Amino acid sequence: MLTVGTMNFGTRAPRAEAERLVQRALERGVTRFDTANLYNDGEAERVLGAALGPRKAQAHLTTKVGLWKKEGLGRARVVAALDESLGRLGVDSVDLYLLHAPDPATPIEATLEGIAAVLASGKAKAWGVSNHASWQILELSQTCARLGLPGPKASQVLYNLLIRQLDVEYFRFAAAHPIETSVFNPLAAGLLARELDEAAAIPKGSRFESNGLYRRRFWSKPMLRLAAAFRTLAREHGLEPVALAYAFCAGTPGVDAVVCGPATVAHLDAAVDGCALRLEPTVRAAIDELHRDHVGTDARYAR
Repeated sequence: MLTVGTMNFGTRAPRAEAERLVQRALERGVTRFDTANLYNDGEAERVLGAALGPRKAQAHLTTKVGLWKKEGLGRARVVAALDESLGRLGVDSVDLYLLHAPDPATPIEATLEGIAAVLASGKAKAWGVSNHASWQILELSQTCARLGLPGPKASQVLYNLLIRQLDVEYFRFAAAHPIETSVFNPLAAGLLARELDEAAAIPKGSRFESNGLYRRRFWSKPMLRLAAAFRTLAREHGLEPVALAYAFCAGTPGVDAVVCGPATVAHLDAAVDGCALRLEPTVRAAIDELHRDHVGTDARYAR
């Protein structure tokens, strides 16, 4: 299943292109759209709402709250942020409301009071988390059970050919404690799509130029070398690198949805086509071998 992420809406995908993206997504049967109050200071939500227009009823909408410390996940903020998001989107409710990141400064119970309020009001049909570790999801679920509240329905987490920390224990956790798992950054912010070597300069106009978080996450010589190796592997098997990246994520057991972040209709089409591919076992084995060489040993022998 593919979800259209909207981090680029209002910037790399201005309103006219966002409208084309939404139209194309619906034409290709993609009805899930993911946004957040943080994306471009709320502009992504406004652009998405305008692009959907009268077709909002066709869409499954997810938004998020609380990525940065200054916002937090206190009860009042959880409630107020959703009201603000609904206003920007031009809807009465969203299908899924995510806690964008853990907030260690706020008691879980206070956050869940906010979640209980938005669920009771009908402004959110379900809730979930993003960027949470397995133990944090379990802690939230157990607290919900104790308080008699619905537990988190969905989890959105980082996963791609380069960063596979979910393999160590998250997927086993999610199988034992069922939760819908969506993965983001399938192209590693474009690193898997661009022709770059380890000596490359940061491309002008890329996310790496404007976003320090992405630079810290992906822009290093080991990551650049590994990305180049995967591009070579893809072509050895007659695949485009972008297709390999999406097919890998979509075909990984435990992944329920892949969040793409298109800036153009061509990006979206590549995501839809890539997620529809099924990789041969020999290709997946080659992927695993490349990644194993990159990370060395890990804790899976004991899991």
